[in-house]
Amino acid sequence: AASTLGACQHACQPFELRVGGEGGLRLSVGGRPLLLDGSGELNVWRAPTDNDQGSTLRTIALPHAATLAASVWWIRLGLSFLRAVPYLWLRRLIDSGSVSYADAWEADGLPRLSAARRRTRVTLADSERVEVRTSTDWRAPGGATRARHRRTATVLRCGALLLEDEAEVLPAASRSLPRVGLSFRVAAAAAQHATWYGRGPFENYPDRCSAAKVGVHAASADELATPYVYPSEHGHRTGTRWVEVGGGGDGEGEGGGGDGGAEGGGGDGD
Repeated sequence: AASTLGACQHACQPFELRVGGEGGLRLSVGGRPLLLDGSGELNVWRAPTDNDQGSTLRTIALPHAATLAASVWWIRLGLSFLRAVPYLWLRRLIDSGSVSYADAWEADGLPRLSAARRRTRVTLADSERVEVRTSTDWRAPGGATRARHRRTATVLRCGALLLEDEAEVLPAASRSLPRVGLSFRVAAAAAQHATWYGRGPFENYPDRCSAAKVGVHAASADELATPYVYPSEHGHRTGTRWVEVGGGGDGEGEGGGGDGGAEGGGGDGD
C-alpha cells in the first residue's frame, strides 16, 4: 500500500510525495501531478537492437504476404545462409552453444522482473528534511532474484527531492546488461519540451558521440524520438549533467541533475 509522507510547504506552493508499493514515487506540486506512479523504479531492460539479436536470420523482416517483395526476401535469406555455411563450423568451435545477448536477457527474465520484497523506513532527520529508505528485490518469473535496489530519498523543506540509489544486478546467463537506470513517468502536459546540459542536439551513444557538442540544448518531445524502421532504443544523450522538462512555452519546468556525468535519455522503440 502506498504511504503519504505528507504535504510539505514548497517555497512557492505545496507539494506531496508518495512512495508506492514497489518503491516507485509519485510527486505533485500545487495539486499538479509531475511524476506519475512508479517513477524512479529500477530499470534493467530496453528494446534489443539488431546487433543484440546477433543473428542474420532474425534481423530480416518476415513478409506478411506472397508478393514480389516476399520473393526478394526469400532470395536474401538463401544468400545469407549460403554465405554463413562456410563459417558455421568455425563459430561452433569458437563458441559452442552460443546465444545472442537478447536470448540471454530473455533467459534471465530481465524483460519481466517484478518487485517481490520491499522494506521501507521513514526518518525525520531534522526539521529541514525527511529521509525515506527503501530496499526492493526484483525477481524473474521463475522466482530467482535478478536485482536488488536500495534508495535513500531525502525530501528538503524547500521542496527539493534528492535521490541516492544503489543497484545490484544478478544475471545468470547474461554477459552484458541492456540497461541499468531509473524510469520516470512524467505527466504528458508537463513533458512537451526538454532542456539539458550534455551532448547534443541529436541523439548520441558512447560509441558515436564525438560529433555531438557539449552544451545546453533544447528540443520538443517529438524531436527527441527517432522513428527507426527496426524498433529499438533511441533518443539517447550521453554526458547529461542536468535536464529540465516542461510544458513548452508555459515558463514552468521541473529539473533534475546528478553527480558527475550521468547518461541521459534513451527510449524503447517497441
